[in-house]
Amino acid sequence: MKKILVCIVIYKKNVFDIDILFLKEYENIISLFVYDNSPIAQSAPEVPNLFYEHDSLNSGVSRAYNQAYKKAKELGVDALLLLDQDSKFSTTMLEKYFLLYEKYGKDYIYAPIVCDENKTKVYSPAYLNHFVGKAQRFNEFGYKELYSLDGKSVINSGLMIPMAAFQKIGGYNEKLKLDFSDVYFIEKYKEINENIVLVDLYLEHTLSGDEGKDFAREYNRFRYYCSASRELGLSLKKKVIWSPIRRLLRLILKYRMLSFIKIFYSYYLKGKEI
Repeated sequence: MKKILVCIVIYKKNVFDIDILFLKEYENIISLFVYDNSPIAQSAPEVPNLFYEHDSLNSGVSRAYNQAYKKAKELGVDALLLLDQDSKFSTTMLEKYFLLYEKYGKDYIYAPIVCDENKTKVYSPAYLNHFVGKAQRFNEFGYKELYSLDGKSVINSGLMIPMAAFQKIGGYNEKLKLDFSDVYFIEKYKEINENIVLVDLYLEHTLSGDEGKDFAREYNRFRYYCSASRELGLSLKKKVIWSPIRRLLRLILKYRMLSFIKIFYSYYLKGKEI
């Protein structure tokens, strides 16, 4: 059985509350890398093969995943599994990854099906048109083990990335701290392989924009979104315009305020740094 490094990125979460840290069944083949973006460092639990890195600057998930890759390379593992801080993982889920890896090998990325709590939407794999993502309807979603990403993408949560594939892709773009981190990585992956292996398991997830109204949070987040949209276009050498415009219009209509236009102008059109 192959060895993997599980990377969990946390923010203001107690390390002791991460469920997968205490799975005993695979402790001989799983190492754990906790990347903590919280302002204050924590004392990590005494768990075998646990590595903890604190980043008080909150440098983002892309840097966290690149740091995890460096640790994985140092440990000589076969693959990297990316999880969110609230991901619920069991030994049964891990076994599905292992079985498919044995079948398809190191040339594919492995991704779960990510959906909402009520199982009405499939967030990943999702449609991607002009860098605008659109969820698939859960009741219309068709599972295929070898899944084409033509016109689609997957999110970071639950990805298992063989070390060879990560190296070929060249890693994550650390200028994309959160928004479009996964889009960039998957677009680079699609340059070498149009298909992923879809793991037949469902992870529940909440996407930004689903949480209701919070003007201060969304106003601030829109700065990062516009900056990331600009960086994505520059790094892929493609036009990424419709995605920030669509978000701009949605926010104006949602809050009945035009102040978002200034953010769009400054951070997307003029490239103001955050």
